[in-house]
Amino acid sequence: MKPQPLATSTARRNVRLFMAFRILFNIRFYYPVFMVMFLKYGITLEQFGLLNAVWAVVIVLLEVPSGALADILGRKALLVAAAIMMTVEMLLLAVVPIGSSWVFPALLLNRILSGAAEAFASGADEALAFDSLKAVGKDGDWPRVLERLMQVGGLATIVAMVTGSLVYSPDLIQAASDWAGYKTLITLDDTFRLPVWLTFFSGCGAILVTLSMRELPREESLKHVTLLDPFRQTFQTGRWILTNPMVLIVIAAGVLFDQPIRQLLVVSSQLYARIDIPVLYFGVISAGTAVIGLLAASPMRRLATSQSPKANFRLIFTTVTIGLFGTALLIPWWGVGFFMLLSLSMRLLMFLQSHYLNQLVDSKHRATVLSFRGLAVNVSYGIMSIAFALTVTAVEQANPTTTQEAAFDWVVRLLPWYFLIATLIFIAWATKRARNDNRLRTPDGFAKPTDSSTDTHKPSPPLA
Repeated sequence: MKPQPLATSTARRNVRLFMAFRILFNIRFYYPVFMVMFLKYGITLEQFGLLNAVWAVVIVLLEVPSGALADILGRKALLVAAAIMMTVEMLLLAVVPIGSSWVFPALLLNRILSGAAEAFASGADEALAFDSLKAVGKDGDWPRVLERLMQVGGLATIVAMVTGSLVYSPDLIQAASDWAGYKTLITLDDTFRLPVWLTFFSGCGAILVTLSMRELPREESLKHVTLLDPFRQTFQTGRWILTNPMVLIVIAAGVLFDQPIRQLLVVSSQLYARIDIPVLYFGVISAGTAVIGLLAASPMRRLATSQSPKANFRLIFTTVTIGLFGTALLIPWWGVGFFMLLSLSMRLLMFLQSHYLNQLVDSKHRATVLSFRGLAVNVSYGIMSIAFALTVTAVEQANPTTTQEAAFDWVVRLLPWYFLIATLIFIAWATKRARNDNRLRTPDGFAKPTDSSTDTHKPSPPLA
């Protein structure tokens, strides 16, 4: 029995709800103070690294099976579950007492729920929106959807980052209290959870949004699912990715650039402190980065549709290299410009990966392949997170006179050299895998099929 066609109005509604979900799910008010806030609970830097490694491991375990479930059972159910888990993880941070024996277990459960939520949402939301457009013949509009998402999401991020950093610091709340005539002394212990509560309410909004989504019509045969079906789909899709050079290269390029940028983003609050920026300005910097991302949304769309993947790779490599070496200099105040360049590079990377992978993958397996992308990124981040923390500890212990801050600085300066070596290895591997594929040099990437008359590379067969 064939499914009923999707109405254009329903497709547009799904796309709008997808944008709303992405914004509500991703605007974490505590991000500008993420590291310093976690350390405020009383954990060590090593425990912070361990918690983030656990977060990545959870995503590794759940990323692809959840994508397969989304392809088989439907995307909406997984998005609702992701929104609920996001809300619960915030509630844990909001209620656990500082310095109690419950702190580390609560933070550990927070990271587990956060990783599970990321895994459930990864791929499912994008697959629902893209396939809604494709069902009504509008899949060519996807770059414009990504552009609009960056613009609207940029505005939301500006508000979230500024608000989060302002309410985290007791100075503003104290000033407001004094102005209102209250004589209460407000400390950081009173305010540091306010960004968490704001994110909790954002999660509640995400639940409402996902409940309003419309699942795409599916074939009757896909509704009868056994417990083994997600694993069969995972194995089948993983095998296909390994035999499809273009998909594999796009995913691997994402890992290459994402790994060092994400590591610095996670420790951004520590980096800001190292270049003498007060906590009060952390959110302002994040908001400034969001403004730049908002202005860059249209140019990014034009880069995706008018430049070749090879040209875009060169561009991102250049900006990431400059950003890493500039950040490693730890220049007081002005050094933040290099960090903002890295953040902008990450936005372009995510835009291009979404555009290219959705061109390369069919609808029935879209969420699974997108989940493989998320799996690869998070495995690499987990390895990087552990390596970063262990290296800081090793440097600190190697010399009794070395402080933790000095060890941190040394590892940050090592990062760009690691990136250059990794890039050389990637280029050698990618050149060997797809030497004759003309699509790497074609504007708009993979929208057009490979020309077999001039290309000795035969495209991989579609997924069964």
